[in-house]
Amino acid sequence: MKARYEKLNILSIIPARGGSKGIPHKNIKLFNGKPLIYYAIKLAKEAEKKGIIAGHIVSTNDREIASTAKSIGGNVPFLRPESLATDDSPVIGAIIHTVEWWEQQYNDAVHSILLLQPTNPLTSIEDVDNSVRYYLDSQPEAECLISICDAQHVRLPTLYYKKGRYLEGVLKQVDPVIKRQDLEKLYWRNGAIYITRRDLLLKENKIINEEPIFYDMPRLRSVAIDDMFDWNIAEYLMTHKKDSL
Repeated sequence: MKARYEKLNILSIIPARGGSKGIPHKNIKLFNGKPLIYYAIKLAKEAEKKGIIAGHIVSTNDREIASTAKSIGGNVPFLRPESLATDDSPVIGAIIHTVEWWEQQYNDAVHSILLLQPTNPLTSIEDVDNSVRYYLDSQPEAECLISICDAQHVRLPTLYYKKGRYLEGVLKQVDPVIKRQDLEKLYWRNGAIYITRRDLLLKENKIINEEPIFYDMPRLRSVAIDDMFDWNIAEYLMTHKKDSL
């Protein structure tokens, strides 16, 4: 399988913009004793060693993040332009910038991009390996893959928008008291792993199309850190539930 990986030239990108509002300095804040970004870099380096990817780049605009990433073995060959690092900048711009830099630097076209988020520190190398294998086995039909987990604990009939003093159901046509066992099973895009074909990214300006294939991860490894509530849950799971992860 290693030869097939190398032939298709997969580049891993770790986006790590500075200026986090929810958790200040989130990417370099210590998580279980190590900077949060350490876990994504560790995954990328393990994937390189196994021949899953051709290489990785940490894309950041922040000198402190860059310095921390380099100190733990991350590849940070440039600082992301500030125009691609504002609060309103979509991450896809930074990804395209990184792919174009890599291809110009090495004069070699990327086949696909593996996006690893620092905010998903519970992702395992087995998750990366298995998702890439499935993605490659689904070529050339599949243009992208996303990681998901069971979201059956979230029931569509129980979701509402606030409308002044009242609530309005997100899905008005669904019976609000329908039995759980009568509902179709739901899944959540957990943000841990994205794999995108180069053409989808550069020609259609998309990371995900309308019909992505998927890699199903356990909920225990699917905590995405957006605030301190998520942080505490993820840190507890890593510290106390290692056998389950």
